[in-house]
This record gives sequence, structure tokens and C-alpha cells, in this order.
Amino acid sequence: MKIISILSIVLVVLFNSCSGSDTEKSLTLKTGKYNYTLTDSAGTSLVEGEMMFDKITKQKENPDYLVSGSYTIKTMTTDTSYHGFSTMSGGELSGYYSDEKKFLNINTNPRIADANVFINVTVKSSLLDGSWYYSTFRGMDKEGGFFKATRIKK
Repeated sequence: MKIISILSIVLVVLFNSCSGSDTEKSLTLKTGKYNYTLTDSAGTSLVEGEMMFDKITKQKENPDYLVSGSYTIKTMTTDTSYHGFSTMSGGELSGYYSDEKKFLNINTNPRIADANVFINVTVKSSLLDGSWYYSTFRGMDKEGGFFKATRIKK
């Protein structure tokens, strides 16, 4: 009888540890490095660099994921008419990802609430394709353009 009880407990533990895991293996968005470019509406490159997604964590309250990581800037426009880039200096990023919608929202400066550049993209395998906009306390600014990133293969 003890053997059956022990065997039952082992099977329950084994079954629960293998099923229902929230690993990123099934997600379209992957952790790792991405080369990115922000352009204006005409396609002129404004900012280029690398993004690193370190963690993609399932939220308990809803089906979306929290994304965290960092980014670096390799080149940035010297055009001073783009005020949005004044808060972009590289560093921490955060965001939300919906695997169902294949949609990712990135905040390039999560430590402050005002004057941030936000990125909204559709995730297609190793390609992130979408747009960026500059937001202040007054709302979305007229600045914005296109965003594209490609995952760097290991």
C-alpha cells in the first residue's frame, strides 16, 4: 500500500511539473539581442542600436507577458527638432507582450512618466515591425515614425 501511495505522489508531482509551464519556448517573441532602427515617416534613420530582451514573464492576472531588458544606442540623429530622443540614452526598457495578438509595446524609459518614446510592434518570428511615438503628460506628441528590429542569431 505504501508503494502505491508513493508511486501516486511521484506521478502527480511529475505530471504537474511538466504540464502548464509558462516558458517562452512556445512564444513568438524570444529573449535575446535585436538590432533596431527608428526612422521618421519618410524612412530616414534617426536612431540605431541594439535591444536585449532579458525576461518575458507571464502575468498572473491576464494572458499577457511582462517584458524587461535594455537597449543601447549606436547612432542618433543630430536633428534637434526631435525632442523625443532627449530622454533616450540607452539603459532599461520594459513592456507588455500579447502572444495571442503578436503585439509588443515597449517603454524606452520606464523610470519616468513624462517625455517617453514608446514603441508598438507586431512580432513576426525574428522580426519586430511597427511604429514609435513620443508621449508627454499632455498626451501623444506629433513626433513619430517607423520601427524595425531583427533578432541577432547566436
